[in-house]
Amino acid sequence: MRSPFPARLLHSLGAAVALATIAGCASDDVTSPSRSTAGAFTVDASTQWVYVSLRDSAIVTPTPSANESTAWDIAFNATNVTLNGGQAGPGGVTGACLCQNSLTSPADAQWLAMTAESELTDFESVASVAPSTTFTADVLTPAVAGWFTGSGAAAVASPESVYFVRLADSSGVAKVRVTQLQGATATSAGRVTIEYALATNGQAAFGASQTATLDLTTGAKSFDLNTGQVTTNAAAWELRFDGFTARVNGGVSGPGNSAAAKITAVTFAAATPAATAPNAFRIDVYAGIFNTARFYKYNIGGNNRITPTFDVYLIRRGSAVFRLQIVSYYSATGQPRHIGIRYQQIAQ
Repeated sequence: MRSPFPARLLHSLGAAVALATIAGCASDDVTSPSRSTAGAFTVDASTQWVYVSLRDSAIVTPTPSANESTAWDIAFNATNVTLNGGQAGPGGVTGACLCQNSLTSPADAQWLAMTAESELTDFESVASVAPSTTFTADVLTPAVAGWFTGSGAAAVASPESVYFVRLADSSGVAKVRVTQLQGATATSAGRVTIEYALATNGQAAFGASQTATLDLTTGAKSFDLNTGQVTTNAAAWELRFDGFTARVNGGVSGPGNSAAAKITAVTFAAATPAATAPNAFRIDVYAGIFNTARFYKYNIGGNNRITPTFDVYLIRRGSAVFRLQIVSYYSATGQPRHIGIRYQQIAQ
């Protein structure tokens, strides 16, 4: 079927995005002064967060920071998608997934056969918001989760949960698990004991296991896996425990390059650096509906590629609701993390 957006509009939007990606913005002002209720373009989310205003069909640079700016509606970074609401920002943006494809659970061959053109009818058919639609706000979604069970004073460690953590300076990787909680309270995990081992890269063997105990009863603690010490250096830590939250020094939690991947079907002792693919590592993000209903399938063709689900999402900000569909993850030349979207305002 023919695109619902005129070729001239698609061309102008693409040009605006390309310009914004190269030049950026000096403030919360958008790259284009014109308002539009529909659009389609691709953002280069390969190296950093890209913030988009659906109301203005443009990329914006949030100032002074993303979680203090109302200028953006949705942001992209690799496979991560954040909405400007909840804990992520002051915009009050929420989302819902109609998930018309995911709910039918197609076979892998059917997923792989989907295209932007074949799934256009699903996008165009969403004309209004059903009364039963539940919208979700974004919350912190840490890469390290599931390291304890229970809650409050009854919380206990989950030593069977093993994580690979990339070091903040990208110099190597560690395997980490939480082995014990002592003196947990309603608001704090108490004294947290971790076991960890370091490897200089993704192929080298892990060194000897080490342990450390972080006392959260006196406040949050940031831990440098390289030195085995608690640190106040913002660039040096890999793991930060605060209450019952564990953060990595990357994404929304810190300036480093840390990321984490949870390892399954292998014990801590047996885990090797090659036990997971590099693209399995995740940073800390703010996420809501795009975390519970991801926009992609991974490796279903056996080629380690991202395949969009072409599910239709609803993005609500104030009195405006947009239908949105992510239609591509690769550029025309095959470069990953180039997110193609189309969207259009619909009736409430």
